[in-house]
Amino acid sequence: MTTCPVDPVLCMALFVSDTPCSAEPDDATVRATVDATLERLGPNECYARAAEVFGDRPEIALNRIQWARRVCQRALTPAHT
Repeated sequence: MTTCPVDPVLCMALFVSDTPCSAEPDDATVRATVDATLERLGPNECYARAAEVFGDRPEIALNRIQWARRVCQRALTPAHT
């Protein structure tokens, strides 16, 4: 299993946002979405909502969290030069 170098709460914020998995948002949009979701819900509510999705809809949760982790890693990890 691979690890994501991005803080998990940031991935959870994107996971519970309204952004569809089919979207490939640019980095600025990801950062704005994560910031807005965390400001609106806070970390604990992001985790609670993600847990609800995993409990109620596990068939979609795995793909969504993998998408959120991939997109957050791209958008929120400083580029290596």
